[in-house]
Amino acid sequence: MMDHKPSPSGLSRGPMVRLAAAMIELARRVRWGPSPSAPESVPVGPRDKPEGDGFRRSTISVVLATVLAACATTPEVGWQARHAAGEALREAVRFAEEPLPDAWMEVEVTATPVPINDPDLEAGTGQLVFAGGVQITSGFNRLHGLSDIKFEDAERFYAVTDEGLLVRGRVELDAAGRLAGVGGVQVRPLVDPDGTPLIPKYLADAEGLALMPNGEVLVSFERLHRVWRYDRDGRWLGERVIPDFAFTENDGMEGIAWAAGDAFWAAGENGGLWWCEPEACAIHDDPPEATPTDADLRLTSLTQTIDGERWRYELSRSYNSTTNTNVIAIQRRESARCVYPCILGRWIPTTFTAPATVDNFEGIAAVRRPDGGVRLYILSDDNFNPRQRTLLLAFDVR
Repeated sequence: MMDHKPSPSGLSRGPMVRLAAAMIELARRVRWGPSPSAPESVPVGPRDKPEGDGFRRSTISVVLATVLAACATTPEVGWQARHAAGEALREAVRFAEEPLPDAWMEVEVTATPVPINDPDLEAGTGQLVFAGGVQITSGFNRLHGLSDIKFEDAERFYAVTDEGLLVRGRVELDAAGRLAGVGGVQVRPLVDPDGTPLIPKYLADAEGLALMPNGEVLVSFERLHRVWRYDRDGRWLGERVIPDFAFTENDGMEGIAWAAGDAFWAAGENGGLWWCEPEACAIHDDPPEATPTDADLRLTSLTQTIDGERWRYELSRSYNSTTNTNVIAIQRRESARCVYPCILGRWIPTTFTAPATVDNFEGIAAVRRPDGGVRLYILSDDNFNPRQRTLLLAFDVR
């Protein structure tokens, strides 16, 4: 495990973040105490707490109330402190870890090849052919929860985590051009307008990522719904207009992607697709009248190649509680702005589930192959759960 020292200059801009971190660390120790069954690399949540511990629940409530009151009343507040006052901080255990430095840091990873376990995808009898896959692991205990991925070129990628990290690296291909590894991985915190690393889950829940031709990196966040602009080095630049729509707290803009010029697509987890210009977002596909359930296919990411080809690729996922597995779907649609309501060409989705290699896939990216074709990469979010995996799979479009 690498030693991560906080950035003195970054912390000096956020005194209330330091106070919150110290108090939540106290709360963590009071609530859970040391637990050999809960390794430091796996955050412990309320579901892991033993039942019947009223004293600890009361203590954590008092501590959280104190933190919220301090954040709400202190006269020297930054961006995070102003917004944290309205949040219950149910993800408060995250405060127990120190913020990362406001800079890129190298992270050692191991990429272990994985099969697809699906004869049709391996043979390419349908629209996609499997082109290699890896499981990504690391001794760095925050490289989890990867929620989207996009590529600068055929090898170099950016990704985000739902706990506020920006990640970059490159894929490694074998002699046949199949995905064989991942290297050159670096991470840095996503920062707020004050330049302070995002800490509360309510503020750090990054879900979507778009690489714009002008060099900007767009990141969509859930809970406090917004799209923020960064440069390629992770410096905060501003924000973008988002759809005028009442997203629910944890079902926001799950996927964003470059569309054309300075426009981007924004897709809601519960449905709905918008074309967003700098001035306003226009509805493209209506959200469904009935809210989807986990058993319904729901979009988790979308992409198109940066050269602006006519197709957009969408990744969707559903969860079967009976079999405790996911169903993954990849669909291609015409990627053009049209007069609402839009009726454009599309594939019949390619779907796969267990015994094929599946997990909580949340990110999709498209790159141009040397032969001019399109390669798709899909990335899974392991939810900081040791029973899940961070997987990166490659598919070539036929």
